[in-house]
Amino acid sequence: MSLDITKVKRPAPLKLTGLCDEVELPVKEAPNAGNGVITRMDSEALVFDGQPQGSFIVGVGLLSQVVALIFLPYMIFDVSSAFLLKPDSFGTHPGEMLWFMISFAMLAGVGGLFFGAYLIYLGVILPAPSPVIFNRRLGMVIGSHKGKPIALEWKKVKPILLHSVMLAAGAQRQYYLALVERDDSLAKGQKQKKGHGLMVSTGHTWGWANCHAMWEFIRRYMEDKPESLPEVELSPAGGFEARMLDEGPYWEFHERKELMADLRYRNGFPQFNHWISFMMVAFAPAFLMNVFRMVIRRRVKLPPEWLPAATTEPNPYNVRPAQPEDLAIRSKAARYIALWMTVCLGVGTLFWVWLVRLIAFR
Repeated sequence: MSLDITKVKRPAPLKLTGLCDEVELPVKEAPNAGNGVITRMDSEALVFDGQPQGSFIVGVGLLSQVVALIFLPYMIFDVSSAFLLKPDSFGTHPGEMLWFMISFAMLAGVGGLFFGAYLIYLGVILPAPSPVIFNRRLGMVIGSHKGKPIALEWKKVKPILLHSVMLAAGAQRQYYLALVERDDSLAKGQKQKKGHGLMVSTGHTWGWANCHAMWEFIRRYMEDKPESLPEVELSPAGGFEARMLDEGPYWEFHERKELMADLRYRNGFPQFNHWISFMMVAFAPAFLMNVFRMVIRRRVKLPPEWLPAATTEPNPYNVRPAQPEDLAIRSKAARYIALWMTVCLGVGTLFWVWLVRLIAFR
């Protein structure tokens, strides 16, 4: 059996001309799923979700764009009206350089409006990426990119590291793992500039070694024997618990590995870092943006024929499914996290309302 991938129009290819590097194979890191959420791993398929929706970093970026969309039109109108209707305010005879600077600033402001609207469209309105399905039996990688489904042949893909620079973290690089269709027509040593592919991880991944370990985990699942992989704890898909533990802001500041083991040891009481709690209060608007995205943003729906079939064979992989007692612990932890978020965001929202009133209406 094979998948018919020609009926679905492919999304635009990934551009590989910016901050990106090809992974030198083979990697030396041990296999590790990192912060990825695994909901299924058997002889048929691995369902891997490395793109949770509640990223604090994304929330801050989107909040800045919303603020820009609110204030930029007022600033553009105020400057342009003052310059065109009251040129005396800029001097008796505005020079050509001043004309150029004002015109450039107005064009830059208009361009910023369109760019901010585009980023909000990508982060809020465009459907969120689906989990990535690695179909071992068919040798296919199935997921989505830019709001559209995409399927790739495993033997034709190569790992790519995309990275950005976080100035707020001391110019530290943040890495993302992508799988891109290899262009075999290129000469040896020639860099591929674009290719169809998908993102595997867009979460809080510091350091290229973590992405290497994630790639090695996926590669061993698709190519090696089951015993080559470490034990994996499966997470139930969907629901309130998944939103709080796997998608909400809590996941970004805690290691995915041993999360359930820690919750079992603490009887379902999560670890709340005081510094993170302070950040939730101080940056309440950004965290509220995360909650808003999680609630309203739908995910890409894959074609039903692309979904992996259920298997009745014994599972050869060392996995731990969620037990009834684990589900109770997850439910308890999710309620604690929801209460923690409500208190922190409530206090933070009151603080920001007070601050805005103090500045704007004094």
